[in-house]
Amino acid sequence: MNRFQHPWILLGLTLVLATFSLQKDALAQGYQLVWADEFDGSSVDLSKWTFEIGDGCPSLCGWGNNELQYYKSENTTLSGGLMTITAKFEPTAGRLYTSSRLVTKNKFDFTYGRIEMRAQMPEGQGLWPAFWLLFTDPSNYGGWAAGGELDIMEYLGHDTDLVYGTIHYGAPSPGNVFSGDTYELPSGNFSDSFHTFAVEWEPGELRWYVDGIHYMTRYEWFSTGGAYPAPFDHDFHILLNCAVGGDFPGNPDGTTMFPQDFVIDYVRVYQKPEFEDCSVVFAGMDPFEPNWFVFQGAGGGNISSNTTNTAPIKGYEGALNCNWGSATGYMGGFGRENIRDLTDFTHFNFWIDPAPGESYQIQVQLQDDDNGDDIIPAPDGNDDEFQFNVEVNPTGHAIPGGGWQRVSIPLSSFFDDNSYHYGGNGILDLTPTSAGGNGQLIFVVITLIGNGTPVNFVTDRWEFTREDGVVSGELYSDTDGNGMKNGVESGIDGVEVRLFDSNGTQVGTTNTAGGGLYSFGTLPGDEYRVEIDDTNLALDGTTPTEDPDGVVTPHEAYVPVDCSATLANQDFGYEPASLSVPDGTIGAGLLLRAAVPNPFSSSTNIAFSTESEGLIKLTVFDLNGRVVANLVDQTLFAGDHEARWNGRDLSGRQTASGIYLVALQNAEGTATQRVVRFR
Repeated sequence: MNRFQHPWILLGLTLVLATFSLQKDALAQGYQLVWADEFDGSSVDLSKWTFEIGDGCPSLCGWGNNELQYYKSENTTLSGGLMTITAKFEPTAGRLYTSSRLVTKNKFDFTYGRIEMRAQMPEGQGLWPAFWLLFTDPSNYGGWAAGGELDIMEYLGHDTDLVYGTIHYGAPSPGNVFSGDTYELPSGNFSDSFHTFAVEWEPGELRWYVDGIHYMTRYEWFSTGGAYPAPFDHDFHILLNCAVGGDFPGNPDGTTMFPQDFVIDYVRVYQKPEFEDCSVVFAGMDPFEPNWFVFQGAGGGNISSNTTNTAPIKGYEGALNCNWGSATGYMGGFGRENIRDLTDFTHFNFWIDPAPGESYQIQVQLQDDDNGDDIIPAPDGNDDEFQFNVEVNPTGHAIPGGGWQRVSIPLSSFFDDNSYHYGGNGILDLTPTSAGGNGQLIFVVITLIGNGTPVNFVTDRWEFTREDGVVSGELYSDTDGNGMKNGVESGIDGVEVRLFDSNGTQVGTTNTAGGGLYSFGTLPGDEYRVEIDDTNLALDGTTPTEDPDGVVTPHEAYVPVDCSATLANQDFGYEPASLSVPDGTIGAGLLLRAAVPNPFSSSTNIAFSTESEGLIKLTVFDLNGRVVANLVDQTLFAGDHEARWNGRDLSGRQTASGIYLVALQNAEGTATQRVVRFR
């Protein structure tokens, strides 16, 4: 947080649902829960957390920010599934205030993932709660901030509708730098109710969220202790604390009321399966960074930085202006040295925003090192250049005046260009000769060929990708409703299946065929969304029983696709209407009405009716038939009744997200329905 230094009871029922896991947004993005603290106990779990005690002295008095609190473990309490850090006016050891600071250091250290907290903020001048990550091992890249700091959420108690997201990096203090942004609530205050705060930390990219809203991305940083993507490529740990006073929030004043509570519902960490490198992105598009160069021809021109008009993909920070005068033929160009082993990569991609009314050709040239000396001097016959011509015109690869457009070029489409760099081995595989290949990448060069108009465009996000991934599956008629396909159940043909990338762009459409099969191929690594057209008549009246990430989000699934592997068996099952068991089942003199709300987060109300007086049981089961909660177990008169389930089990603990079964039972029989909980 340094800133300036910085059933379905088991009664013989044959209908069984497929088990699935739902962790809402995170699992929908292909993440898997790997660590969590739900704070359901009566005291802090010291197998997960360590209290940091004191005022930072003698090595970091005031915790590096002139803070006024003394940290104690006693200021943290657990009750009702919540952890509360209380800031108090309580003079202790020369400090006016007390609070708590908890860390997972050496108990849970990790690299990459989605880190999420649900919490309610305190209120008052001088209060500074934070949810953040700090590097664990200074021997990797050096001390703060060469080792990195990632602030998921910082909040100032006098500014109750605003939170901060920040990264700290660069050199050890005082050579540290930081960058970040803020998120402002559209209404209300962070101290009024609970909100979720998350960061998705992936190689070369950091994304911040509040209540599921993505408000910032960072992908440019550096460390004097190591090569990019250092320092955000080694183990960090989690910190939770509520500071009082200091350089950032200022000190409490006469308006600040104590005690104040920072209340935390949960902290969760999700991670994705480890994929091979699927993308190599140039670390920045700033022409003042090293290794950019410009060369001149007719017309004359230059490159410059553009921080206001950037590619739409995930809000990146800087782009490159390219401005040349009018000419015909060779106009010069620009390029960048970027020595890379790109073994098995398949595409070169870039974004471009060309000015309207212009026409020209961009010759994209990849110069590779055929003799293994890691340099490409003036043409000497030892190295190669491969070229692809991108036409910028109303019918070309990029449309002038068409806004931001992504150009994707298969490496197999580049041809061996001997007009300048002659010789070489004539093979483009971008694998170093030392590894048995034909030459790694040294330069990417952009040569401009004019057609008599000026050449003005902005370019961003130069990237090499591997695009050999496949996602495939089947739509089938789940006649027994058990959420699993068996040998006699048939596929459903003729249903449209759509594929969307992580930016929400539709990248593929197909129809199921050959027994309900679908497939999308040659994909770059990404988190995709498979969407089924549920308006198709073949699905009319059916009930979803299986999809890859759970039927709580029916007709769609979020799937992480490796850039070089097939993700098969992404199946969708639909129970025919005639065999569905609807909510509001009538039987044995019972009517079980649909739970409201359903799905639910904190509680749901279940209404039911009985035709005669008698012993009634209303029970909640999990999918394994275990009793989760007993809502009613008594004699009731005939008529209408209602019960409420608060989402807790027999021990009073909060239940996990998922599908549960509510069974209404009398002496003659049972009526059931499904309810879905998400947290």
